[in-house]
Amino acid sequence: MKKYLVLLLIVICSFGFSKTEAVKPVDFEVNLESGEVFPAFVLESLNGKKELSTDKFKKNKKTMIVIAAEWCPDCQRELPEVEKFYQKNKQKYNMAVIFINVRSSEMRAQAYMDAYGYGFPAYYDYSGKVLEGTGTDAVPTNIFLDANGKISDVVIGTMKESEIAEKLK
Repeated sequence: MKKYLVLLLIVICSFGFSKTEAVKPVDFEVNLESGEVFPAFVLESLNGKKELSTDKFKKNKKTMIVIAAEWCPDCQRELPEVEKFYQKNKQKYNMAVIFINVRSSEMRAQAYMDAYGYGFPAYYDYSGKVLEGTGTDAVPTNIFLDANGKISDVVIGTMKESEIAEKLK
């Protein structure tokens, strides 16, 4: 009888949880050099919803990951360019802007997104694992992945829309 109760409890506890709600944090570390495979990691939306990057990023598409901060003047110059590029190319490429948790909060990042009406996919590095795992020490850091998930380039600093397009060609 105990076995059945335990089994029933397991079924009841797991009922109602979607795949993304059950995602556990993934620690990762990557050497940001061309040719390195960018490992799967947990993306956390600005409302805390977790998704694995492998579930979010469509396969066989090039990807741009921007590590940014809403308080950063260079990021404030770059993100309008990212938005223009995203709006023109959202069906063609994967995109993720990840706001760091240094001197910030998800509320500040969300307020910044709302104030400028940005529509690009935005996430928040709640745990600091993205910042730590990439070894990033400057924002914005732009990471470009080829269609196989390998790093094709890393650009630290502000980029224009045309430069983004060139990197994702």
